Amino acid sequence: MYKKYNECKQRKTLDENYNQLCYDIKTIPEHKSSGSKVIDDFIRYTQRNYIRGEGRMEFVPYDRFKNIEFIAEGGFSKIYKAIWVDGPITNWHGIERNTYKIVRSLNYTVVLKKLKNSKNVTSKERNELKIFHQICSNKNSEMVFISKYFGITRDPITKEIMIIMSYYNSGYLMHYISNNFYNISWYIKLTVLRNIIIGLKYIHDAKIIHRDLHSGNIFIDEHNRSYIGDLGISKSAIEFTNNDNENYGIIPYMAPEIFRGQKYNETSDIYSFGMIMWEFMIGRRPFWDQNHDTDLIIDICDGLRPSIVTNAPESYIEVMIECWHPFPKKRPPATDIFNKITKMWINEYQNPTKIIKSSDIGPVTSGAIYKSRPLSSMIKTTMSLRSSRSQFTNLEIGSKQSL
Repeated sequence: MYKKYNECKQRKTLDENYNQLCYDIKTIPEHKSSGSKVIDDFIRYTQRNYIRGEGRMEFVPYDRFKNIEFIAEGGFSKIYKAIWVDGPITNWHGIERNTYKIVRSLNYTVVLKKLKNSKNVTSKERNELKIFHQICSNKNSEMVFISKYFGITRDPITKEIMIIMSYYNSGYLMHYISNNFYNISWYIKLTVLRNIIIGLKYIHDAKIIHRDLHSGNIFIDEHNRSYIGDLGISKSAIEFTNNDNENYGIIPYMAPEIFRGQKYNETSDIYSFGMIMWEFMIGRRPFWDQNHDTDLIIDICDGLRPSIVTNAPESYIEVMIECWHPFPKKRPPATDIFNKITKMWINEYQNPTKIIKSSDIGPVTSGAIYKSRPLSSMIKTTMSLRSSRSQFTNLEIGSKQSL
C-alpha cells in the first residue's frame, strides 16, 4: 500500500515492520522545540528524510532524563550516564486510518554527551549527528557496530548541547583491554576487531572518514560486541574545504602523512586501526612510555612504530604492519582487512593461541596524552624543526665529504 504525504511529497510503503512512514509532525504530538531554529530544522529534516529508522532524530526535554551522573571528560565534551524516562521510539502501531500509536522503550539507559562551548549552535555542533544521519542514509551502509545516536537535549542551565547516545555496559575499548587483558582469548579479541573493521567499512562505504579512531571512542557491550562512536570530527570524503586545516587527535593514532600536511582519507583511518590491533597484542596504548610531543611526531614521520611482540595468531602481525605502512596507498582497505581477520578468527576457534603473561611493563608516562586535542600549531612547529634538522644533517654530511 502506498500513500503520498503532504509534508515530504514522497511515496513510501506503509510497512510497520520497517517504520517506512512519513514522520509527519502530526503523528508526534509530544514534539518539543529546542529553542534553536538550527536544531529544530535539522531534527525535522532527519524525521522526513531517512532510509533506516536509526536515522530519525528527536529533541528531548532535559526533564525527561533522571539519575544523571558524570562519567568522564574528553577534549571536547563531558560524558554523563542517564535514564531516559520515555526512551527511544521502537515502532508505530496503527490504531485507525492515518493515526499511529508510538511505541517506546521506557526507562532506557543512555549517554548524554555535553559539547563544550556549544550554547550558540552552529553546523559544528550538528556535525556528529549529521555524519550519523549520512551513514544511515547511505543505501550501501548498514548500521552495524556503529554507536547509535537518538537526538539532542540541552542543559537547562548552561544551554549547551547534549547529544543522546547509546550506553554500553562494558565501557570504552581501552578500559576493556587493560582491565581484562589476560582474560580475553585471542578468539574474542579477533571477534571485537572484526566488529570494528565492519563498522569502519560501513563508515567508508558512506564516503565518511572518521579522522579520530582510537580505543577511547570505541564502545563494548556485555556480549563483547564493539561499536564505533565519536563521529564529531568525522568528515565527508567529498566535502573537505580550506577550513578543514585544524588537526585534532591523539598523536600515536595519527598517520604520519597527516603530520606532513596531507589530507585525511580512508587510509589514515586504517593506520589508526593498526594501532588498535597493537593494543590487543600488548595490553597498553601505543607509545605509552613516551611523551606525546614534537620529538614523537618527528620519530613517527621517520618511521618509528611501537615495538612488536610475537605472542599473536599467525598472520596477525603481518596485517598490523600493513596497516602501518608509511605509504598510504599500500595500506589495505577495510574489506581486505576484514577478510584476513575473519580467516584468523576461524583458525583461532579451531587452534587457540596461548595467552602468555609478561612481567609488568611499568606505568604510563605522564607526558602521554590520550585525549583528542588541537594539534595544528604543534604539527607546524614540528615540521619546521624536522626540516631544520634535515638541512643541518645534510650540511654536516656535505662538510665531511669535502674534507
